[in-house]
Amino acid sequence: MQPTAVEKLTLLMICEIFKKLDIKDSFDPDLISQAISSDDAWVLDWKYGIRDGDDVRPPHVREVGDTLDMYSFLRDSYERIGPEGQAVVEAAVPNARGSISFPGFDGNNESEYGTAARYMVEHLGAYESMSGVATRNSHMPLVPMYARMYEVFEPIRGQLIGRLMSPEEIIAILQAAVHPDNR
Repeated sequence: MQPTAVEKLTLLMICEIFKKLDIKDSFDPDLISQAISSDDAWVLDWKYGIRDGDDVRPPHVREVGDTLDMYSFLRDSYERIGPEGQAVVEAAVPNARGSISFPGFDGNNESEYGTAARYMVEHLGAYESMSGVATRNSHMPLVPMYARMYEVFEPIRGQLIGRLMSPEEIIAILQAAVHPDNR
């Protein structure tokens, strides 16, 4: 859904009326006006199931969800493998403990990713376990690194029904963070 300028203005005015009249309904006028103003209409689909034709979430939104999912599995798996498993991971990956923590998206060059993460965690009730870290500013572009890591994580993800990752799986994902030219 890509509303026209007139449709945006109309929606924003309706949101203002909702706020002024203090209407308590199933719609959140603050969220709607934020989403419309920032051209993030995908938020309305996610929150309210409002879809215009065959529109799907933009690719960056899917990537943010994939990245947050991957990092929540990394964190939970690392915590669960215990000291012995952590020692195996740390022996294979320098600074593994620090690499488990989600560094965020670059506020200057990846702002649409950071905005999507903020919407997901703070407004849409997704990836709540990532609140506090999902909206971090990495101060450097990291989306290509996340994509390399996710490429390794994706086949593992399908096998994580009722279990977390092994030390070897964690190692494989963290090693993918290093650019192939630097391995």
